[in-house]
Amino acid sequence: MNKDQIIYLKGLNGLRAIAAISVLIGHVTSFTHFDFNLPRVSIGFDGVTLFFTISGFLITYLLLQERSQMHTVNIKKFYFRRILRIWPIYYLVILISLLLAFFDKNISDIYSCTLAYYIFFAANIPMILHTGISIIVHYWSIGVEEQFYLFWPWVVKLVRTKLIPVTIAIIFGLFFLKSASWYFLGNHSILYRSLAVTRFHCMLIGAVGAMLYKNQNKYFISALTSKWVQIIAWLLTGLLFLNFIALPAPVTAEITALVSLVLIIGQVENTTYKVANLENKLFDFLGKISYGIYIIHPLVILLFSYLYRNLNLSFILQTIVVYSSVIATTVLVAYLSYEFYEKPFLTLKKRYMIVKSASSMLIKGL
Repeated sequence: MNKDQIIYLKGLNGLRAIAAISVLIGHVTSFTHFDFNLPRVSIGFDGVTLFFTISGFLITYLLLQERSQMHTVNIKKFYFRRILRIWPIYYLVILISLLLAFFDKNISDIYSCTLAYYIFFAANIPMILHTGISIIVHYWSIGVEEQFYLFWPWVVKLVRTKLIPVTIAIIFGLFFLKSASWYFLGNHSILYRSLAVTRFHCMLIGAVGAMLYKNQNKYFISALTSKWVQIIAWLLTGLLFLNFIALPAPVTAEITALVSLVLIIGQVENTTYKVANLENKLFDFLGKISYGIYIIHPLVILLFSYLYRNLNLSFILQTIVVYSSVIATTVLVAYLSYEFYEKPFLTLKKRYMIVKSASSMLIKGL
C-alpha cells in the first residue's frame, strides 16, 4: 500500500481520546454504587456528542472520497466494514455481562425482554423509555450510530447534487421538532426524549463539516481555524464538559456539536497555530482504543466496586484511588482487547476498504 494513497486525518484520535475518557470519568459513579461517597463528574453527555460529531464527519468524508474515486458508494462493503469494527466487542461484552449477572443481582436486569433491543442495536429505545439495562445502558449511543448508518450512506450515494442544503434542511427540521416538542410537550415527552437521545442531527453537523472540508471551502476553513475561534471553542469545551456553564436543554447537544466541529477542523487542517495539538503518541494511542474504552468501562467500574467495597480512606484518597484505578485498568483492558481480540477483525475489515484510510499516526508511519 502506497502511503500517499492513505487518508489520515490528524488529531481525530486525540478528540476520540478526550470523548472516551470524559465518558469514562462521568460514569464512575453512575453504573454501580460504591459503599462510600465519590465526587460526581457529569461530563459523559458532552463526550458522547463529541463522539457523534466525529463519526458524522469521518464517515461522511470517507464516503465522499469513495464516491469521488468510484463514482458511487459500495453499500455492501460499507456495512461489512461497520460489522467487523462494531460487532465483535459489542456482543462479547453482552455475553460477559450475562455471565456476571448470575453472581450479581444488581445487574440481573439484563435477563429481561429488554435485552432484545440491545441485541438488535436499538438500545436508544429503552433509554428513551427509562427502562435501560444497567450494565450496558451506554449501548444506546452505539444503537444511534448504527441506525444512522442504515440511511446515511444511501443519502450520500443517491443525492448527487445539493447534498449540503439537503443535510442542513434535515438538521434544522430535527432541531425545530425537538425544540417545539420541548416547548409544547415538556422535556419528559416521548417525542422530545426521542430526539434528545437519538441525535442524528449532531452527526449531520459533523457531516456538513466534512462536505465543506472535502470541498476545501476556504471561508469555512479560514473561519474555523482562526486563532480566536479555536481559543473560544476550547474554552467552551472545558466549560461545558466540567459543567461550569449550563445551556438550555434544547440546544445543549447542538452547541456542543458545533463546538466539536470547530475542534475537528482545527485538528485535521494543517495550520501554524493550534491551541491544543492532539497529534501525539499518547492521544493517538488512547483514540485508537477509544471504542474499547467506551464499550468495556462499565465492567471495569463494576469490578472495582467489588474490590473497593471495604475501602476505608479519606475522601480525597478514595477519589484518587478509585478514579485512577478505573481509568488505568480500562485503558489496559481496552488495549489488550484491541491487540488480541479486535485486530483480526480489523485486518479482515481492510479487505472491504475502497478508500484506504489509516486509524493511527503509527499505522500511517508518521
